[in-house]
Amino acid sequence: MNRTLHDANNAQRILNLTADTMLLIDRGGVCIDINTHSELWFLQEEKLLGKNIFKLLPKYTREKVLPIFQTVLNEQRSITKNFKLELSNDTYYFKCIMYPYDDMVLCQYRDITQRSNVKRLLEQMNRNLREIQKVAQIGQWMYNTRENIFHYMGHTGILCTEDVKSISFNNYIQSIVEEDRCIFNDWCKRNIENLDQESISYRILHNNEIYYVQLQAYSHERLSDGSFNIEGYIQNITDTQRRRNDINTLTHAINNAKESIFATKEDGTLIFANRQFMQNHGITENEDISKLKIYEVVADISTQKEWRERCRSIMTSGSNYIIQNPSKNNKDILAYEGIMYNVTNDSGEESYWSFSHDISERLRYEAQIKRLNQIMDTTINNLPAGIVVKDINNDFRYIYRNRESYNRDICNGDSIGKNDFDYYPLEVAEEKRKGDIEVATTGKELHWTTEGKDKNGNLLILDKRKIRVDGDDMTSSIIISIEWDITAMELMKRELQASKEKAELSDNLKSAFLANMSHEIRTPLNAIVGFSHLIAESEDRAERKSYYEIVEANNERLLQLINEILDLSKIESGIVEFTYSPTNLHKLCKEVHDAHVFRTPPGVDLIYEPSNEKLMITTDKNRLFQVFSNLIGNAFKFTKEGNISYGFKQKDNHIIFHVTDTGAGIEPSKVERVFERFAKLNNYAQGTGLGLSICKTIIERLRGEISVTSEIGKGTTFTFHLPYEAEQLSTESSTLPNGIVTLSDESQQSDSNNPVVDSESSTSTTHKVEKTFSKPTILIAEDMDSNYDLLKAILGKQYKLVRAHDGIEVVTMYDEVKPDLILMDIKMPNLDGFEATKIIRELSSDVPIIAQSAYAYGHDLKTAKEAGCNDFIAKPISQVKLKEIIKQWLPQT
Repeated sequence: MNRTLHDANNAQRILNLTADTMLLIDRGGVCIDINTHSELWFLQEEKLLGKNIFKLLPKYTREKVLPIFQTVLNEQRSITKNFKLELSNDTYYFKCIMYPYDDMVLCQYRDITQRSNVKRLLEQMNRNLREIQKVAQIGQWMYNTRENIFHYMGHTGILCTEDVKSISFNNYIQSIVEEDRCIFNDWCKRNIENLDQESISYRILHNNEIYYVQLQAYSHERLSDGSFNIEGYIQNITDTQRRRNDINTLTHAINNAKESIFATKEDGTLIFANRQFMQNHGITENEDISKLKIYEVVADISTQKEWRERCRSIMTSGSNYIIQNPSKNNKDILAYEGIMYNVTNDSGEESYWSFSHDISERLRYEAQIKRLNQIMDTTINNLPAGIVVKDINNDFRYIYRNRESYNRDICNGDSIGKNDFDYYPLEVAEEKRKGDIEVATTGKELHWTTEGKDKNGNLLILDKRKIRVDGDDMTSSIIISIEWDITAMELMKRELQASKEKAELSDNLKSAFLANMSHEIRTPLNAIVGFSHLIAESEDRAERKSYYEIVEANNERLLQLINEILDLSKIESGIVEFTYSPTNLHKLCKEVHDAHVFRTPPGVDLIYEPSNEKLMITTDKNRLFQVFSNLIGNAFKFTKEGNISYGFKQKDNHIIFHVTDTGAGIEPSKVERVFERFAKLNNYAQGTGLGLSICKTIIERLRGEISVTSEIGKGTTFTFHLPYEAEQLSTESSTLPNGIVTLSDESQQSDSNNPVVDSESSTSTTHKVEKTFSKPTILIAEDMDSNYDLLKAILGKQYKLVRAHDGIEVVTMYDEVKPDLILMDIKMPNLDGFEATKIIRELSSDVPIIAQSAYAYGHDLKTAKEAGCNDFIAKPISQVKLKEIIKQWLPQT
């Protein structure tokens, strides 16, 4: 046998054909020998022989090779290792097998650069593939029909990992959602029989979450044992499926949206319409919309040309639009507001998509709001208030402004967007801005009142407020300024305050008046009571007469006191009717002088200063006399020496009267109070404090004015004037200022000193009484014992008197007694005098009935006459007058 490989002569040849480069390196790293079998430039003898190999190697390679070299020397064992060698701009990979060789190392160098590069490329591709699998969520699977087990690996994120995992077919089936198991089983059966490259999608329940997966087979191999290996890929398509579901949901939402949505081609052909659009325009759901043109459906356009114009207009001017009355079928739709888009698909085809919504309700609401705003504007503009609303964040510019409450020339026409500096002088605007900033910064309301003048110079009082109103996240804060014109209200308030103060003063004066009245009434009463007792006790006729005169004088004084109080009340309440008649002022003044000259205090002269003796004036003579009497009587109280003068003179169309005294005078602080009721400027002087107030009331009723001037220690002058008319009224009648016509006969009038007496009593037919008794019988209806005793004392000697204590008793006794005359008190218990008189008149119309009452006004006489009374006498009763009235009705007595 030829042993060629063992022949030493063939060794070199065989080595050259098969061996790698050999290097023999001593312990110091020097190359002792080299047998090169490489064309690489760095493996040639001239480069390496006799050189230190480790010094020639790059640092990175040296640090890897040197430790292995030392191990081979120290442990005397062979080691194989791959190394990387970077030289110049090239990188090489080599396998080095190191053998221990006689205290040296034999290194076998094998170039593996090409193989390493291929391996590295494959590894990079594998890495890229794994990354792609991760992104695509793809894994691999293999199923063996005999084992009935799934093997899988990859990056689906569901069950799979980079390491191979296994799961039984039955367990895998359980992880599939129950509804999808059937289709998965069918797919597996098809692929076992034959490779089915159609993919399948199903759902897996993993960690309580549903995942969508797609499965496909790409290998079907029959094994020697008759089983099959099926391989394929699996992909997690959950995100894709969910996006598809989102699209389906979006499609469903669009179809059920309240907005009207449609899409058309450029020529107007409909390519999409949601349910709302179809309902608004009467299109049925099974109708083929691709056969419809948009201008055939809607009401606001009618031709293709109009549609193209609209598309161009919207694309050039803006995609937003408002269309009036858009529907042919639904007239309740007033308008659409919408937006249109131009969309170009991948094929370059254009379509127009429109999204619009019904704004009918908004338009109706806006119309209602506009109407309400008009109502509010009208209301606000007719309020005495100026209202301004300012935007804090926009330089306090006006959002709303009505006209000024006090300057109606400034209106709200062009005010929006302006501010105070556009309306007011600089200093005024700056002051307003200062207040705005304070309110905007602090949030506290400002409230104050100012007084000034309006454009006409009239007093103007304003109530001003500034209030900050904070907005929500969508709106900014505002300031509301309100200026109320409270001029009339404030003036009324001041007037009421003055009235209140006057009322309080009047109340105080009333208290003083009551105290004074107590004194004034008790003084004559003291004399009356005292001297009445003395009259009863005295046996001296002359003495009793003097006492009686004192009582009579105090009676008159007390009656005058009461009359003054009643007089003022009657005049002010309008009960007393003033009687106007032509009056000669000279004669009147003479009568005043004659009436008061004997009452003049010692040392004082009463002087009448005559003027035109023929001067006539139409006035109430009695009331004018009363004014003179009160003024002169007042002067008597305060004048101890000198004189009191009075008179009159004509000046233009007025008659000026005066009463002047040289008395004590009035303090300046009290002059204004002299005409106030109950005012007594000297508490030591007698009187009610009503005399001057009565004078003022009478003069004003006579259409005149009264005033006073005074100087302490020198005297006082009262001046009053009355209007003078050249043409005097008729002497028979005159018209009062209030339009009441009365007779001028003074005998028909009454004042507080003379109770009203029925004027018809003097002209009526005298009642004839048949005398059945020696004395006529008078039935007296009187509930007060003292009053009856008085009447008994006056009439008891001449007449037979019968008393009834109340109205019911007088009616009963009338039928029993059959009196010749009845004296009927008005105010009685059980039944008053008026009602009793009415009942008696039903029984008899002849018996004279004379009413007696402390109510002595004109309307009391009228009521008495209406009830059936023949005559009237007022209390306190004068015995002379009472006897005269009775004698008038019973003349035979």
